[in-house]
Amino acid sequence: KQLSFGGLRSRSLLANNVSKSRTQIEALAEGVDIVVGTPGRVARLIQEGKMDTDDVDAVVLDECDVLLGDSFEFAEQVAPIRNAVPPSAQFILVTATIPDEVLKQLKNFFESDVRVVQGPGLHRPSAGMLERLIDCSGGDTFDEQSGFYRKFKALMDLLEVDKADRALLFCNKIETCRKIENMLTRADRDGQKYRILPYHAALSREQQQRNLKEFMSSQTGTPLILVCTDRASRGLDASRVKHVILFDFPRDPSEYVRRVGRTARGALGQGRVSVLVLGRQVRLAREIMRRNERGDPVEATPTNF
Repeated sequence: KQLSFGGLRSRSLLANNVSKSRTQIEALAEGVDIVVGTPGRVARLIQEGKMDTDDVDAVVLDECDVLLGDSFEFAEQVAPIRNAVPPSAQFILVTATIPDEVLKQLKNFFESDVRVVQGPGLHRPSAGMLERLIDCSGGDTFDEQSGFYRKFKALMDLLEVDKADRALLFCNKIETCRKIENMLTRADRDGQKYRILPYHAALSREQQQRNLKEFMSSQTGTPLILVCTDRASRGLDASRVKHVILFDFPRDPSEYVRRVGRTARGALGQGRVSVLVLGRQVRLAREIMRRNERGDPVEATPTNF
């Protein structure tokens, strides 16, 4: 819409499960140039006969490596789109990381050659990002519970000295998100130091949207911390995020790139990342950071690039 007001005249539509279905159908009946939506919602509109795809020139799939994740029915939701558009339509798949397995799946799905165009920043975090490793091991043995409390103490110390207006705090599990949310809220009952906003699948969609709206638009001056999982944060417009905290270390290097990529956005973006690690995670985190300093890809680039 901003481009349209700036001179590139076009009509666009947001097609998802949040905005009203009737509004979407009415807009499609009047005609649009660009549809921005989730694959599932777009596929349903096509299957219900509400969206005419005869004149589609291109289909763009953002974060295609995420769409091909284990818990996402990629073929079920994307196949109706592929089958409905003209054979001449171009599919453009965008991703910050492209493991060999993802490339293989894409070739199998499209049953044709997939041309890979590699930008200089593939598999790499932003140059304007400052990474900080916080070793919570303490030189002693620890179990899951004691390790959690060591990281939580480090988190509390970090929040005392780093008061970013907006911070994302990543956890691997919803249970960890809820535990941290409760503990941080109890530690600052009057909400003077920060405001905690959970954002994960255990919340209703309405609550997620309310928390996200407050996180992105609030002007109270109180630091905001969005406690989230990877899946909940995907697609999040995080241009105003100045601090990303990895309470849990990600399960694979490509997820690391996606998490830390929520700050220092754009060519001149600036931001910082704090990584809380324990035991064997320390060595892996240091290696990833060394690669970032050298400008090397965090994840091995496919051999046919």
